[in-house]
Amino acid sequence: MSAVPPPEGPDGGADEQPSISDEQWAAFLREAAEGDGAAAPKEPSARARMVERRLRDRFEAEQAEPKARKPKRRPFGERARAAIPWTAAAAVVLVGAYQQNLLSWGGPPASGPAKAVALPGGGVTDGDQCGVKGYHHFPLPAAASSPAPKSTGVPTGPQLALGSYGYAQLSPRTPGRFTIELLFAPGLKGSLKVSRTLGGEGAAVEIEGPHGLVGGAHGLPATWTPAAKADAEDKTRIELNGGPGAEVSLPVQALCPGYDGNAVMKNLQAPIDSSNTITGQPAYTLTVSVRDPAIGELRTSVGLPAGGNLLSVNNLEPDGP
Repeated sequence: MSAVPPPEGPDGGADEQPSISDEQWAAFLREAAEGDGAAAPKEPSARARMVERRLRDRFEAEQAEPKARKPKRRPFGERARAAIPWTAAAAVVLVGAYQQNLLSWGGPPASGPAKAVALPGGGVTDGDQCGVKGYHHFPLPAAASSPAPKSTGVPTGPQLALGSYGYAQLSPRTPGRFTIELLFAPGLKGSLKVSRTLGGEGAAVEIEGPHGLVGGAHGLPATWTPAAKADAEDKTRIELNGGPGAEVSLPVQALCPGYDGNAVMKNLQAPIDSSNTITGQPAYTLTVSVRDPAIGELRTSVGLPAGGNLLSVNNLEPDGP
């Protein structure tokens, strides 16, 4: 009769009592009694049982864990229908903003909105006056908007003249601007002491075409030339021989909607023939005005009729031979 070998443990020794079923044990005893000499049925080793237990535990854990749900994607047609109202609303907003020149495609705006807005460098646009004929921020006498008569001698009172003026845009990504040079003269005698801030009101610039105001702004600051030294009262003295002047900039945002800086500048120039002779008046009128108490004081001091504190000048060619 053969002995039943003990089961192997992880280290080859005895591990635990065998867990043989009653049927297997009865069959073993029967075979042993008959002298068959068959070996007792072997149990799996402890290592095999441990691996089997781990696999069974993992399988049961996976079965018990709920499966992650994938987000359900709506059909493309359904998503497109849901987006249509929002797309339409965005299109209306963009078109409205473009019509008011509140945005532009690929670069800075060519003009400003049809309303008064503050300019980054100082001043306020005249956008709310677009298309108005004869508009001037500083009310001017009727003669001020007409060509000046040919000069017959030295002016007796304070004068304002236009130096050079033009339009430039440094790059496609930067806004363009008009630059206007102003020249002051005291007249026949005396001197003119103009405040650096031009009476605290700055300069007013208007550009008018055949259909009314094309662009303009008021409260524009002046940049004085290096020769214009400030005194203790923050004023610049203009002597009989003239001398220092000031520069005023008008950004392109001061133009009314739909106007381009280069086209406006072209219309500010008088037409000429092949020999560079001026043949008429510019299509657009440029008017620059300043108001300073020193202007009225000088007029009074030299015995001129009261003319107020206002000086203005335009780009129209003088009349007469």
